Amino acid sequence: MTGEGTKVYIQTPKWFLRPRNTDWRYTRFSIPRIHEFEPDCTFYPAQSNATTFHVNARYARHVLYRKLRLPFAEDPHSVLDQKEFARSGSHVVFCHDDFPRNASGIPVVWQNSILDPAMTLARGVSQNELDIEYEVKKGGFHEAAAVQVSTEAERERLGQWFPEIADKFVAVPFFLPNVKTIDPSRMQEKIERSGPLRCLFVGHEAQRKGLGRVYAAMEGLPLSIQKQIHLTVISAQTDGTIAAPSLPNLHVAGAVTHAQVLELMRDSDVFLMPSYFESYGLVYLEAMAQGTIPVVPDWEVQREIVDYGRAGIVTSGDAADLAASLEHLCDDATLRTRLAASALQRFEQHLAPAVVAKKYSSLFHRTALQRGNPESSIPA
Repeated sequence: MTGEGTKVYIQTPKWFLRPRNTDWRYTRFSIPRIHEFEPDCTFYPAQSNATTFHVNARYARHVLYRKLRLPFAEDPHSVLDQKEFARSGSHVVFCHDDFPRNASGIPVVWQNSILDPAMTLARGVSQNELDIEYEVKKGGFHEAAAVQVSTEAERERLGQWFPEIADKFVAVPFFLPNVKTIDPSRMQEKIERSGPLRCLFVGHEAQRKGLGRVYAAMEGLPLSIQKQIHLTVISAQTDGTIAAPSLPNLHVAGAVTHAQVLELMRDSDVFLMPSYFESYGLVYLEAMAQGTIPVVPDWEVQREIVDYGRAGIVTSGDAADLAASLEHLCDDATLRTRLAASALQRFEQHLAPAVVAKKYSSLFHRTALQRGNPESSIPA
């Protein structure tokens, strides 16, 4: 591999029954764009009809059995098209699906994790279900050449759970190739302006994303503080309607374009999304890139995204806690300026596409070098 670039085979279907699915779109369309920032890293998204059929058939069967309430023994593995991988001339496989059962001898970077147990249990998942997930994923973790997780906190926890393969876990944030930071002059205008605190909630799933928490917090504030906050809510409310309370400066819209969301972020001081359950939260990164203070739930991944409160607000989600944070932000212009600047700086230094692309490229290259030396490890 010395002097060569690294070619990555992306195991993903050409099309998916849920074309707006974030995981599929990320794997199919975002990951290949690492090449725009790291030219030595090239990509071959799978063209395999067999892969496309297998992924969609598994998904359709799962949906059908769930609707019919039939017992369903889901296959915890995907299938790699080995012939296409060989023809592609790739050095390594990137897989965001279940671990491929037939990848023996082929280096696989598996983007996977076991999510924050505290968050998962709070959602209603039983300890027994967590134990099953642990056992199911244990095999893939051992077989993978490297396991890519999104945060250092996950890497450390999984390394403690699986100490014999701790060096396989590598933290690389999600790659957002289209996100650009706010113009410096506009950022300066935003932090210098006076007037109401402009807050924004965005989330198709209003209930899971915590819109009810936001409304409860706002209603718990004195009217004098409510009048100092302009709250804009953008949500299709696909998981159930939440009635909007009577607030002095509330604007609710069902849906807007992504470009309009980014413009709203640039014009907002605070981004509110205190989710009950959140595997990551790409929208937090988009807000930070616009110099908007993210208010995130107190879960493992989200705490790290905002640097444990140094680049945002971490909330328990309790109405009183969230209300206190909003009141504090209303009263303290210095705090607002510091958090907004820190959020933007954290994005630029750790989460910007050029930074993340470099981390991905390094991971793929090191994994490809492993192919001829399977006993070597991938340093975190």
